[in-house]
Amino acid sequence: MMISVPDTLTTDNSEKYIMSIRLWSDGLSFSAYNPSEGQSFFYREVAFDRKIPYTTSLKEVFFMNECLVWTYKRTYVLCQTLQYTLAPEDKAQDKLRFLSFNFSSPEKRCLDNYLKDEKAKLIFGMNDDVYEFCARTLTNPLFTHHVTSQLITLKKQVRDETLNHVFVVVHRRIVDIICFKGTRLLLANSFEFEQLNDLLYYILCVWKQTEMDQLNDRLLLSGEISLCTKVTGALQTYIRHIGRMELPAKAYLLGGEIRQAPMDLILMLTCE
Repeated sequence: MMISVPDTLTTDNSEKYIMSIRLWSDGLSFSAYNPSEGQSFFYREVAFDRKIPYTTSLKEVFFMNECLVWTYKRTYVLCQTLQYTLAPEDKAQDKLRFLSFNFSSPEKRCLDNYLKDEKAKLIFGMNDDVYEFCARTLTNPLFTHHVTSQLITLKKQVRDETLNHVFVVVHRRIVDIICFKGTRLLLANSFEFEQLNDLLYYILCVWKQTEMDQLNDRLLLSGEISLCTKVTGALQTYIRHIGRMELPAKAYLLGGEIRQAPMDLILMLTCE
C-alpha cells in the first residue's frame, strides 16, 4: 500500500500544495498540486481488501505513507457515499433527522456542505471512526461530499440556458444522476449498479420521473469512455441529444494526470 509521489513534492515544500484524499467503499485516492506551478497535479489510487475493516486499511495506508500527514496549504477529504440528501438551508439544523427520514440506518456522524445557489445544504453521513481518524490525523481537513462539487459546477453551466439537462456521472459501481429543468435543480441522486442494464434502467427511470422530453432535452455523460459509449448506443433510440460532459478548461492547466481523476474531484479542484 505504498504510494509513490513525484520528487517535486517533499516535506519541505508541501505547504505550497493543495491535497485531497478521496474515500470510497473499496479504497482511497491521494492527489495534490501546487497552484503556483502548472502541470503539477498527480493522482494515485489505493485499493482495499473488502474483507478487512475499512478503518483498519485506512490506518495502515497512513502508517505506510508519511506524505499523507504532511502539512499542506489546504487539505480536502472527499467522501463518496450514497447516504446523502438535500435540505433547505433554514430547515437543515437537525441533520440526523433528514438522514433518518431517507435511510433506515444512517451514520451517526452527519456533515453538510452549503449550496449557495440553491439556498440549501447537502447533508451526508460518514462513518464516525473514519471521520475521527481523519480529523485527528490530518491538519484542518475540509470534508466534502462527492456530489457537492458537481451540483455547484453544473448549476453554473445551465445558468443562462433554457434547455433541460440530465447529467450522468459514472463511477465504480455508482452512478450520480443530476437533473435541471432550465436553471432549477430538480433531482440529485446516486445509485449502485452491477451491470450495464442496471445503469440504463436508472437513467431511463429518472428521465421518465422528471418528465424529460425525448426530442429536446439533453443527456450528458461522464465516466469511463467504453461504458459511456455503450450507454450512448443503447439510449440513442430513446433520447435524441446525448453527449459527453466536457472537462472545465482550467482542468487542463493542472497536468496530464487530471484525466485519471474522477469527475467530482476534477470539479472540486477547478471550482476550489
